Amino acid sequence: MQFRSSVLFALGGVAMLSACSSVDNSGTAVAYGGNPLTYGNSVSSAISGQEPSTSFGKALKAEYIAYAQREADEWYDFFDADFFAKKAGKVAENETLLPEDPANWRFSDEEVAQKRAVRDELIALLDDGKREEKPETAAIAQARFDCWIEESEEGWQNDLISQCWKDFEAAMAELRKEEMATPVAAVAPKESRLFTIFFDFDSVAITPVSERVLDAAAEQWAQSMGTINVVGHADSSGAAAYNLKLSERRASAALSELTGRGIKGDSVDTDAVGEGELLIPTPDGVREPRNRRVTISVD
Repeated sequence: MQFRSSVLFALGGVAMLSACSSVDNSGTAVAYGGNPLTYGNSVSSAISGQEPSTSFGKALKAEYIAYAQREADEWYDFFDADFFAKKAGKVAENETLLPEDPANWRFSDEEVAQKRAVRDELIALLDDGKREEKPETAAIAQARFDCWIEESEEGWQNDLISQCWKDFEAAMAELRKEEMATPVAAVAPKESRLFTIFFDFDSVAITPVSERVLDAAAEQWAQSMGTINVVGHADSSGAAAYNLKLSERRASAALSELTGRGIKGDSVDTDAVGEGELLIPTPDGVREPRNRRVTISVD
């Protein structure tokens, strides 16, 4: 790749103003991120450096290099380009290098909790052997998750944010599939796809992140034209009766969003369980963002 030094040094004076990960959630500067002045060396080192030994490591390194080059060549974002070039170079040293922790990026506490729930599922799949079973798909899932985190934090390239999420969800769907033990000639049962959206405390408002999840659910339904099951949930803070009503309102809000995306109302079954089926077990009276959710199962 030819390094655009003139553009880079022109950006040097304002790099820290646009640094995606130069502050933590409280606004305090942290030593986390890339340096636009070292991008050229970082990407060259990653390309020419030691190759990972595993198929997953090789694929992940290639994904990060490609993303770093795209950040630099198409969007002139040398700060993040350097960050991901450096991350590509670290793969050979640590081939189980984890996807980005949203807490290191500029998100609200609620957004961190929501995105960490997504990250937790990804890491669980990776640690369950998917790096070895499906190395290229696992690498795509991790790289697109990081893309979604970085672009969501910047918050202005909506098409790219949606594309990162769709690519991530497609890879996750492949990773979630269990290998069938039955003969090849046997008919595999139709699998449901599960989507989850999260809510702020005592709220039924649909967040921008949830909008993209609902888009993906609607696209899945358009392909299958099957039945959708929507279940509302609440955390354990507040009275149980109130939480049941709150979970009903959340399910209703999700239903409204789905029908607004062209899904037929008679294809959707709704239910609400209040605080009865906590994703994260907690004592009574505890606020837990990951329990404030609606699950959407698409057959």
